[in-house]
Amino acid sequence: MKTGIFLIIIIFSCLSGFHFSQAEKNKTLAIVGNHTVTLTHFENRYYNYLISTGISDNIVVRRSILNNMINEILLYNYDSNEEVFSSREYLKELEEARKRTILAYLKDQEIFAKITVTEKEIREAFTKVNEKISARHLYAATEEEANKLYELLRIGVSFESLASQVFTDSVLKNNGGYLGYFTWGDMDPAFEEVAYSLKVGEISPPVKTAYGYSIIKLEGKVSHPLLTEYEFQKKKSHLERVLKIRKKTPSEKDYINSVFDRSKLSFDEQSLKNILVNLYKSNEIESGNIKNHTLQCVTYKERIYSQSDIEKKLYELPSYHKGRINSIETLRAAVEGILINEILYNIALSKGYDKAEPVLSMYDKYKKNIFSKFKIDAITKTANLPDSTVFNYYKNNISIFSTENELNLQEILVSDESLADSLLNLINNGNDFGELAKRYSLRQWSAENNGIMGFAPVSKFGSYGNTFWDSKVGEIIGPIKIENFCGIFRVLGKTESQPIDFDLIKEEVTKAAQFEMQTGIIKDYIELLHNKVNIKIDENLLGSYDIAG
Repeated sequence: MKTGIFLIIIIFSCLSGFHFSQAEKNKTLAIVGNHTVTLTHFENRYYNYLISTGISDNIVVRRSILNNMINEILLYNYDSNEEVFSSREYLKELEEARKRTILAYLKDQEIFAKITVTEKEIREAFTKVNEKISARHLYAATEEEANKLYELLRIGVSFESLASQVFTDSVLKNNGGYLGYFTWGDMDPAFEEVAYSLKVGEISPPVKTAYGYSIIKLEGKVSHPLLTEYEFQKKKSHLERVLKIRKKTPSEKDYINSVFDRSKLSFDEQSLKNILVNLYKSNEIESGNIKNHTLQCVTYKERIYSQSDIEKKLYELPSYHKGRINSIETLRAAVEGILINEILYNIALSKGYDKAEPVLSMYDKYKKNIFSKFKIDAITKTANLPDSTVFNYYKNNISIFSTENELNLQEILVSDESLADSLLNLINNGNDFGELAKRYSLRQWSAENNGIMGFAPVSKFGSYGNTFWDSKVGEIIGPIKIENFCGIFRVLGKTESQPIDFDLIKEEVTKAAQFEMQTGIIKDYIELLHNKVNIKIDENLLGSYDIAG
């Protein structure tokens, strides 16, 4: 959505960089019906906007920000909002924001505020910042894969040989996993800690990083020849902040491990499968029509949660969270996260953090943000666009409302490149493609059909889609390396894109047109509210006060 004078810019400020007397701060800048905008309210918003955008102060920007504040008051206090306030999703997001704010404050007070950095750590960081190292590495997604690679290195297999197998990136694949020179702060903290501890030529055991596992070989070190105490003191405060930031994630993990014992957590796999089915098949959880399933689902310490208990907790999640649950693994992680947050939330309540002023202030800002999002969505969806406008939008964007180009391919998929080359020679010498596919292709469902895949959108073929589409019917393409496989393909047929009948997708076109025209829709809607409510602005005060203080 484009921003403009009639649109809402949700920018809230926790800081104020202006300095006025108390009398000036309490001056009324605008009156909107029975509501007022004081200079102090405006300065908070305006200061944050200037800082976040880098825009220079001027009267046009001042007036625009004030208009946005007026628009927010109009939408919240002088319009019918029953649709928003009664929305289940709106209420869920409010509650989720309230809990998130309380938990964030808990982490600030119980974890981040207690992080310390020693003089020794700062000096070590200073040394590392002034030292460049070069390394190569091997990547593995799992610890088991990493251990296998490490054993191969120990028996003499070279980095270069293994890198050519584990990397898909062409550079790392061909240069033995060489990363070049880097310095402290450039890489994953766990990776750096191990890399800086190695001697030149030394190889590390598998290292757990944020992305998987790495085996590191240090190739070289280049140190700054002369480090002075003066330089250290200049950088000390900055390095201390960086070290504290780097300690946040491990400190948070340590705290969670101290209050949540994963060894006491167990799941019933069948119950999890049932929940996943309900999430995406019957839609029971989304509708809130949760049946009373007594099947034991989760056990944590002495507490037993039934399938219904877990489904109710999932139902309370906003839809954007539920949308990420697409497998047993992500469901298990979601349930674990819910249980951890419940424990942390109860700790926060016991300490009275839900009543802390910073929590109440931040939650109030979240509430306004969430309301504006839902309100704008409601206005846009209920906008009545003439059929002629919708149809013109359809005609002007016909490519969006058309079927995709489709391809029918015949394939042979094998794991060995030399076998793929041999099969291609057989095909070129007149052997039947379908018979070879039935005999050698690894994709069972297509092999059983002589390698014929059936028509599918070009996008389904990923980065090779355009290559296949640009080929002639009957042409052979390949062998093509696809991950750990080699494929040979024949183009059997093409179906070009066709417009979808307007009447079949009128609702979809209407929604797209509403979204595209959202700026104008919101502008017109707010103008109507402006005409209904008495608004007074102190233009002299808006233009004359000194932001420099």
